[in-house]
Amino acid sequence: MDTAWQYIPMARTRIVTAEDVVLEFQNDLPASVSFCCPSCNQPVHLNRGNIEYAAIAGTPRQCTRARSPRRPHDAPRRTVHAHFKHTKNNPAAKLCDRYQASIGAHTPSVPPALPMFLRRDRSSVNTATNADNPHTATFHLELSVRRRSLGCDLINELRADHAVLTVDHDSHSLADLVSDRRRTIRLKDPAFQLRARITVSERWQRNVGVPEDGERAFVFTAEFGPNGGRRLTAGSSLHAGFDYYVIVRPRELHVLQTCFDIANAVGTLPSSHGDLLVVRIVTLEDSLQRGQANFWLADHGFRLTSLDLDAVPVWPPQLHANGIDEPLFTKSFQIYQTPFATCDDVQVSDTIDFPPLHCDLPDPRRAGLLGFTQIGRRCTQTEGACCFLRANGHLPWSAYALSRAYPEGLDLADPPDLRPAEPSAAADAAVSSSSAPTLQRAQRQRANRHYDVAQMRAGLPTCHGLPSAVTVARIRSARR
Repeated sequence: MDTAWQYIPMARTRIVTAEDVVLEFQNDLPASVSFCCPSCNQPVHLNRGNIEYAAIAGTPRQCTRARSPRRPHDAPRRTVHAHFKHTKNNPAAKLCDRYQASIGAHTPSVPPALPMFLRRDRSSVNTATNADNPHTATFHLELSVRRRSLGCDLINELRADHAVLTVDHDSHSLADLVSDRRRTIRLKDPAFQLRARITVSERWQRNVGVPEDGERAFVFTAEFGPNGGRRLTAGSSLHAGFDYYVIVRPRELHVLQTCFDIANAVGTLPSSHGDLLVVRIVTLEDSLQRGQANFWLADHGFRLTSLDLDAVPVWPPQLHANGIDEPLFTKSFQIYQTPFATCDDVQVSDTIDFPPLHCDLPDPRRAGLLGFTQIGRRCTQTEGACCFLRANGHLPWSAYALSRAYPEGLDLADPPDLRPAEPSAAADAAVSSSSAPTLQRAQRQRANRHYDVAQMRAGLPTCHGLPSAVTVARIRSARR
């Protein structure tokens, strides 16, 4: 088929042609872009064909590729234009009017995996872990959902459909899980087979994710420090020199110790099928066991790498959701730094290069590149409130939010209570009876920056940094 629906996070869903996609992204499609059939709404993938497309003065031109020297001159050559194809072995797609059976291998479009987190139990946070006794710390698993709107009002449509996520016959509202990022589901009985225990309505799988089984192991990052991390999906890359957590059966500990430079048992994961072991693994940069580590990871669906080609976002602080960087500061530029280390005798220039940006938004967020050489051509593509950027044609795409709005679902944490003890009921009645603040409450607000952040977002005056004399004078004036 020639056309398909194009889905990009933070952008409007629209119909595109295959030739337009090839021209816009120069035969290198970002991972966060997906397509579906306009007739059956099933996922489709892009087939670039054997025609080269070049844009001259804004007009697409077809350039037939040169004939291969191995091909006989009298053999006819079939010209295949860029087009979309349904994913293979999709029973729903076979009923579509646009479906055509084809021969050839391709990468199917599959829904993303449900996020999973490894967390240390609060009761064992302050317990010293002994390598000889790994049962001193206990962990548990938590499930979450993704939040991919894909051009729809996700929360309202989930509520209207009464969509649920079923875990061990317990139903959980998908709308509540999507609306609150802090809400998770604790997996009471961990096991490597999750698809038989967790179900998601097929209609919402591409929006919230699907369960993913583990190949006799779960691999997690160590972004929470000793308290756990986030699960890596199958096919992810592990980097040398970084800490990771692996959940395996206890008999696998000896195998891990022979494959990785560091493999220490740090705790257990209780389960009715037999307690699982939480092991911290590290592969050093100059490891002599790199081959064994590669083989073990490949056997479980992962790979080990020391090279990361993705540009590194260095400012401002941001969230990374659905393949899109969402900055937290509304007035800051988006700055990306080169992932490649330079020689010690070469000083990195502090000049930030801002590629040209063409966008219909009134005040878009520009992106700057730091430390990249001038070789190659900067490429930018905008779609709605999403911008794709790369320093040259040899690097992968980075995507960030053009709008200057706060990330969706990001809420300010409750300010800490700095009172030494709970006030009495008489004191609460006295405070509620008067609208003017007490000296104790004013001093508490003045020493807590969290109150001012909430005040500024609400458009109210702030209190932090005021001299104590000014605060006392205002209270006395209010109580006269």
